[in-house]
Amino acid sequence: MPKSNHIPKEVDIVIAGGGTTGIVVASRLAKADPNLSILILEHGPDVRDNPQVVNPALFPTNLLPGSKTATFYTAEPSEYLNGRQSIVMTGGCLGGGSSINFLVYVRPQEIDFDDWKAEGWSGKEMIPFFKKCFSTTAHSYYTDPEVDTSIHGYGGELSVGPGLNAQEELQQDFFQACEALGIGRVADVQDFKTSNAVGKWNSWVDKNDGLRQNVPRGFLYPILDAKNTGLQVATEVKVGRILFAKDTNRANGVEYFIGKDSEPGVVYARKQVILAAGALGSPQILERSGVGDSSLLSQLRIPIVSGLPGVGSSYQDHNLVLYTYKSTATKEQTIDGIRSGRLSIEDAYKQKLTAPDRYILGWNGFDCFGKLRPSEEQIRSFAPSLKELYDRDFKDRPEKPMMLFAILAGYLSDHSTIESGQYFSCVPYTAYPYSRGSIHVKSTSPFDVPEFNPGFFSNAADVEQMLYGYKLQREVARRLAHYHGPLEITHPKFPPGSKASYEHVDALSAERGFPVPIEYTAEDDDAIRDFLRQAVGTTWHSMSTCSMKKRLKVVAIGEKAATLVAEELGITL
Repeated sequence: MPKSNHIPKEVDIVIAGGGTTGIVVASRLAKADPNLSILILEHGPDVRDNPQVVNPALFPTNLLPGSKTATFYTAEPSEYLNGRQSIVMTGGCLGGGSSINFLVYVRPQEIDFDDWKAEGWSGKEMIPFFKKCFSTTAHSYYTDPEVDTSIHGYGGELSVGPGLNAQEELQQDFFQACEALGIGRVADVQDFKTSNAVGKWNSWVDKNDGLRQNVPRGFLYPILDAKNTGLQVATEVKVGRILFAKDTNRANGVEYFIGKDSEPGVVYARKQVILAAGALGSPQILERSGVGDSSLLSQLRIPIVSGLPGVGSSYQDHNLVLYTYKSTATKEQTIDGIRSGRLSIEDAYKQKLTAPDRYILGWNGFDCFGKLRPSEEQIRSFAPSLKELYDRDFKDRPEKPMMLFAILAGYLSDHSTIESGQYFSCVPYTAYPYSRGSIHVKSTSPFDVPEFNPGFFSNAADVEQMLYGYKLQREVARRLAHYHGPLEITHPKFPPGSKASYEHVDALSAERGFPVPIEYTAEDDDAIRDFLRQAVGTTWHSMSTCSMKKRLKVVAIGEKAATLVAEELGITL
């Protein structure tokens, strides 16, 4: 990838941010008009052959402290989390989140787009954009007669399918446990409508080589390798601000830095500047550019281009906690062997040659997923604050799930801190969190840390949602055949003598031969809430920090954004 000395002085289009959206937009425009000169400026490195990026089973290494592929944001201490400082990660390399995420294939609800009530953005109008980049012809999932094949793509750039070590045994175990709780199974959880069922989970994995299907691999590298393009990429370049023409306030360039002590460089755009630096990067660039809350910009003596108080505000993310349990599975049935070093990468490569359908490196450990709504009994147990919101937002909206639920065959964090063995993790997270946060610059330098308040649990209803999520996942976990007790550091500590403790419940269930009902007292619920405040974190889905105007192009994503830009340029995709 070219560095700063290869950055031209002027191009047709400058894209600030080489993540998922920026690359999709750039590649679509480059294909539509090869004569366009397009420059992507990305602050992170290229990761084309990086083992921890391309091998799905190694995805957790990108999220650990010290990772060179992620950008870490440390929040201000939060009164809602007992003074704790949350840490939120975003993509810190070419491809952004698509290069370091969990590789899971998740689609939203159609009704979410309908609720926008914006022309061109209804659920049905968005389906073609969800289909466009997918290639799902290579696996049996979509041959199921119960799957509506019309809503899935078949000739796109990115492959979607089961991981190469998908565990059918764990899937069936999970489905049976859910069935015992009255939760049904469907053939396609990602059909834009399912809201109270579980099913198999597919991943962004190539079934032929087992490698991650990130956006650079599908969209960018083929164009760059062909060499007959006007598309260029400069990595390890920090964007300072967007430049605007004085007479029209139209964006016409980008200021950038190649190091903290370097002088700024400038590249001008003849046609367009596109900002695609993510929910945490984009608002900072806008504010440094003079676009944001006027009072904040005035305090920092930043000339105001446009006073928009929505910039940097309304941050939101799903609330997530991982609850890990000891498992009776073998090291080949979880990602723990490869993550702990008990199964070497070299041996895993050999496994690919002898048993390609059981290639552990080509698997992320996620095979099951659910979109769930509470039962009538669970609703009756809700705190008044949550019950009121449920009645308002969910009761008469049957296509809206309240909780999303995943199972990971393994332990996500650092294995050096736990006993060697096999694990599985239950992962409930809120579908529609109520808490809101913010991110704002504290200076004009792109190298200074921002003031970041993700706002987790600032709305008490989210604590209550996650209390429901805890109890739900525990009921599922203790019905799994692989269940062998909790990994204690990932669970709440109940008061002495509590009948909700794992020791009491598991011993009594073993004695009676069935899962006995768990009796939670008010003190038990408080213990769970306290644990939630210590454990809740990001789902790596930061959003909503660039609210400006209705349908403004800068907040559009991927395929839809490319279409809007192409229309403005007068070209056809």
